[in-house]
Amino acid sequence: MKKALLSLASLVLFTLSTFPVRADSVFTTIEIGNGSGQAGGLAANPATNKIYATLSVTNEIVVINGKTQAIAARVAVGRPVGRLAVNIKTNRIYGISCDFNTESCSIVVVDGRSNSVITTIPVVSGITLGLQGLAVNPVTNLIYASDADNQQYIVIDGKTNAVETRVPVFSQPAGIAVNPKTNRVYVVGGGFPGGVQVFDGATNAEIAIIPEDFGVEEIATNFQLNTAYVTNGVDPGSLIVIDGATNQNTTQLATGQFPDSVDVNLLNNKVYILNENSGNMTIIDGNTNQVLQTLPIPGNSPGTVAVNLATGLTYVTDFSSDKVVVLQPN
Repeated sequence: MKKALLSLASLVLFTLSTFPVRADSVFTTIEIGNGSGQAGGLAANPATNKIYATLSVTNEIVVINGKTQAIAARVAVGRPVGRLAVNIKTNRIYGISCDFNTESCSIVVVDGRSNSVITTIPVVSGITLGLQGLAVNPVTNLIYASDADNQQYIVIDGKTNAVETRVPVFSQPAGIAVNPKTNRVYVVGGGFPGGVQVFDGATNAEIAIIPEDFGVEEIATNFQLNTAYVTNGVDPGSLIVIDGATNQNTTQLATGQFPDSVDVNLLNNKVYILNENSGNMTIIDGNTNQVLQTLPIPGNSPGTVAVNLATGLTYVTDFSSDKVVVLQPN
């Protein structure tokens, strides 16, 4: 376990000096398509300083150089891809792809070194809602996908690209996240009743169910603070803060309308919540659980947020366009 924690620390830049907590502003906007829109999923790999964004119209994953903000490559995946997740240890990128015409879902696996598709893993069929969430534990090399239709989460072995097990959950699962230090898996129940279900990543045994409002959507974790953050889309929108040690809600903070995507900057413990219907972002200090600022995001339909720990920059996709907005601390 000690080796695993040391490996984790090096992977997420745990030993680097933290960045000061400063206000954010828009740094630049990156055009990743031809104006056709539908920039969707987003993920960052701080180990390679690359950012990955999906473009559904062209069935591509676009690779962005985190140093220059220029497009470095385009990976043709053959079908639209939504959510993305990265294993920063193996340099593999995972993307959810659901085809509602054929009622099938799969997970696309991309080699970050060659920018090519390694394989496509079929994981579910007979879909209505499809796969809603995706997460990776770089320490155990396991990939997790939440299956809303079948009320389960799916565990995939990152070495063999095979489905390892399927774990039932109590409510329609939406977002999913992992704390790689404690090896806890958090599954957001987006149906009724709402809640967050906590599992032991080693055994997939249930540890706790944390009741929440109907309308909880996405989740992110901060292993340094042993905290989880859940977006609550019930009007008025809010962010729920969960103590990972006690599995209890510690506070609930007001956000904009319909907060959805959330990510954490481990360099300064700031939490970024994208408010889809407000067109802005709520930024919270994870050390104090205080709102730092509300930042307008240029674009009509902001979709996903991801922090690049290599640079401290934050990226936001705009589903109504082919743009990725880049934020910087001042």
